[in-house]
Amino acid sequence: GDAPRDAIAHVSFESQSAALPFESPFHQARWNRGVNQQSLSVSDFLSEQRVNRVNPYLVVEGRTDPVVFQAYRSEIVELLELEPLLDRSLDQVSNGERRKVLLAHALLKRPRLLILEDPFAGLDLASRAKLLQILSALMARDVRIVLVAPGQELLPPGITHVLFMDRGRVVAQGPREELRQFLSTHRRTEPGSPVARPAGSFGRVQEEQDNARPLVQMRDVSVSYDGGRILDGVDWSVWAGENWALLGPNGAGKTTLLSLILGDNPQAYANDITLFGKRRGSGDTIWELKERIGWVAPELHLYYPRNVACLDVVCSGFHDAIGAHGRCSAQQRETARNWLRRLGLSPVAEMQFGAVSEGEQRLVLIARALVKEPELLVFDEPCQGLDPANRDRVLHLVETLGDHTASTLIYVSHHHDALPRTITHVLRLAGGKVANSGRVYDAGANDDYRGEA
Repeated sequence: GDAPRDAIAHVSFESQSAALPFESPFHQARWNRGVNQQSLSVSDFLSEQRVNRVNPYLVVEGRTDPVVFQAYRSEIVELLELEPLLDRSLDQVSNGERRKVLLAHALLKRPRLLILEDPFAGLDLASRAKLLQILSALMARDVRIVLVAPGQELLPPGITHVLFMDRGRVVAQGPREELRQFLSTHRRTEPGSPVARPAGSFGRVQEEQDNARPLVQMRDVSVSYDGGRILDGVDWSVWAGENWALLGPNGAGKTTLLSLILGDNPQAYANDITLFGKRRGSGDTIWELKERIGWVAPELHLYYPRNVACLDVVCSGFHDAIGAHGRCSAQQRETARNWLRRLGLSPVAEMQFGAVSEGEQRLVLIARALVKEPELLVFDEPCQGLDPANRDRVLHLVETLGDHTASTLIYVSHHHDALPRTITHVLRLAGGKVANSGRVYDAGANDDYRGEA
């Protein structure tokens, strides 16, 4: 029979990380075509050789017929709607798209047991609905599924039993129907202090409102790769004091748009983009730009070294470094400790980043984004991977920042119920174009804000 490891497929954040070391040495590689010539395509990643670790020079009894494998691969590719991604490299697909590719890789193993950790994270509404259908179809094919999730919002109908854990202990377990009342009423209570209101140095809100100025100005911005148009004629202005929700389905161009602001995409120099009053390419450096921006995103999480102490992760925000590069002063380290305290993370300050939970890692990276009190905060799916209690803590923090600080916010989410109440404006992308832009309660924009991101 098959070895146990061949009968089990596991899709998690860690498996997403493991797929990338030979792909991209740095997260900006996605925007620098040609830097990493060894990049593996999605099609190659989903080949029989990669999926089943096949050595073409060995004759192995029981090896899958290549024709059968290709037929099944075509079925899975169609099921997950991956055809447009096959020729792209793994480091060129979005976070949500990469998760679907990893799921396809796991399914091609034809596992008897499929373990999925938070599979809906990073997926838009249509993709989440599609994945629910896929999981139901798989269970009908007699694939046993263990679904690990931070909440109970998206449990496929075919899930029959539930194991509920809280702080390392089993709170309840048994048939789903028997636990229905428990699941609907139980809410995790988080130990430690709630998120504190930021200190007085943030009291510049009225001054900023009285002296509003544009922080981001884009005119007819377009970005293309390999003949494909990722962004097409985007016009967008973000003024100090505004808080924007950036919405759109997977592959709409949201992350590409942010890369132009963050200084990671060299195509910014080929477009009419002004940041903080300076036209890109007029002498400003990337590091001068990054000094004024705080950022957290799934890509940063994916590439951040795991062997760095959480306190040093937060301190790295002062230098816009990835890892423990750059020395922090005693005052900066104290500021970093204060942000960990505000997020209830003091106990993990000296622990390695890779030794804490995925949710705690995300909160540490949020502290890293906030530590230098930036003019512009870019939060790309900051609640992804967080349980409901920690998600509420992050939303409360963002709302507090919006009420009591001068920072301007660009907030990306696929969950319309996880947008901070401080959002004032909406930009919605579809197919690389602006589908909707304006104040939350202007005609049309309100529908996009309340509807699916």
